[in-house]
Amino acid sequence: MKLVKILLLVSQLTFFSDGWAFRKARIKKITSLARKSLMIGAAGGFVLGTAAATGAALVINEQINNRPPPYEPPFNSLNDKLVLITGGTSGLGLESAKRLGAAGATIVLTSRSSQKGVEGVEEVRKYIKSKVSGEPKVYSLTLDLDDLSSVKAFPDSFGLLIGSLGLKQIDVLLNNAGVMAIPTRELTVDGYERTFQSNHLGHFVLTAGLFPYLNRDRATVINVSSEAYQIARGGLDITNLNGEASYGAWTSYGQSKLANILFTQELQRRAIVSGDSSWLTAVTLHPGAVSTDLGRYLIGEELWREFKQNAPAPIESLVRNALSVVTKTVQEGASTQVYLAAGAEGDLQPGAFYEDCKVKSLQTFATSTVDARKLWEKSEELGGISFTFGTPSATFPNSASTNPEESQESDDDDKMEEDDVEY
Repeated sequence: MKLVKILLLVSQLTFFSDGWAFRKARIKKITSLARKSLMIGAAGGFVLGTAAATGAALVINEQINNRPPPYEPPFNSLNDKLVLITGGTSGLGLESAKRLGAAGATIVLTSRSSQKGVEGVEEVRKYIKSKVSGEPKVYSLTLDLDDLSSVKAFPDSFGLLIGSLGLKQIDVLLNNAGVMAIPTRELTVDGYERTFQSNHLGHFVLTAGLFPYLNRDRATVINVSSEAYQIARGGLDITNLNGEASYGAWTSYGQSKLANILFTQELQRRAIVSGDSSWLTAVTLHPGAVSTDLGRYLIGEELWREFKQNAPAPIESLVRNALSVVTKTVQEGASTQVYLAAGAEGDLQPGAFYEDCKVKSLQTFATSTVDARKLWEKSEELGGISFTFGTPSATFPNSASTNPEESQESDDDDKMEEDDVEY
C-alpha cells in the first residue's frame, strides 16, 4: 500500500541522518505517493486507504508512547560538581545544561558570542528555577573553536571565572559543540577545514589546555560523536583530514566523528599508561538522529521549507509523525550525554562508546590503536601544542597553526554556529 511505502521511505532517514541527504526527487516522490494514497477512496479503495492510514497512525503512536522518558539525574545528586559544556547555548548542549544544573551542578556554557551566552544562561536559569528552589549556578564564557587563538586563551579566562567563584576544578568536560555536513569546503582562520576543526581539532586543543583543571579525584571527558563515523568505513584518512585531496559534506563529517572516537580511546589509553586512569575517564557517544536536524541539515532549509509550503497538511502531518518514529526530540537526544555526565549511575566504562545510555560495540576500523596514535600526533602538530601526561599543563608554542593554506573567512551570519548543532 502507498502509505506503507511512505513510511518505508521515511524510515530510511535512520540511515540518511548518518550520512546521506535527501534529494529533491525523493521529496517529490514522498509527496506524490502520499497524494495518491489519500485518493485511493476515489478509485474505490477508500476503506482500504483509511485502514492503512489508521494502522500507520496507530503504529506511529505506539512507537512514540513506548519510548523511555528522557534521563534526568536525581535532584541534588550533582551538588559541588562543575560541568563545562561547549556549545551549551542551544540544542543538545542547552538541554544538557538544564538537566545537569537542575541536579545541582555548577554549569559553565561556552558560545561564540557573549550575547548568546547571556541568553543561554538565562534560559537555563529559568528551567532550573522551575524545577528546584535555590539560586542556579550557571555561567558563560566565549569560545570560538574555529579560531585556535581563542581556544588557547580560553583556559586563562576559565581560570579567572572559577577563581572568582571559589572553585578550582572541572568534574565533567562535555565536548558537545560541532557542525554537520557543511555543503562546501570552508577554511577556518587557522587554515583548516571547518568540520575537522570544529568537531575535533578545536576540542583536542581545548582538552589539552583544560587538562590541569580536571579534578584529580575523579573527572570525566565526554566527546559527542555519532553513528555517522560509519561513513568512514575505510578508516581514518590521515592524509585528508582537511579535505586537501577531496571534500564531501558527509564524508568529512564522518571522518570528524571517527576522530572523536579515536581521540577518546587514545586519551583513555594514555591515561592508563601514565597512571592517570585512576581519576580520568574518557567516553564518547551517539545521541541519535535528532528530529530538528532533518530540515536544516539533511535536505537543506530551502527544500524543507518548500516541502512544508507545498505538501498538503495531512501529508506534512503524516511525514512529521513518521519522522518522530525514527528520530528523537532534543530532550531524548540529550539523554545519553546527561546520563554519562551524571556518572552513568556508577558504571561509567572507560573509553566506551555509548548509545541510548548503553555501551555499544564499534566497527573494527574505529578501534585502531595505530590510527588513534597517528591522529593524536597529527592533532598536536596541527594545533601547535604538545598534549603530554605527567606535566602540569599542555605546552602552547607561539605558532597557532602550521597549515600553509590561507584562511577563508565568511560572515558568521552565513555559517552554522557550533552551538547550533544537534547530532
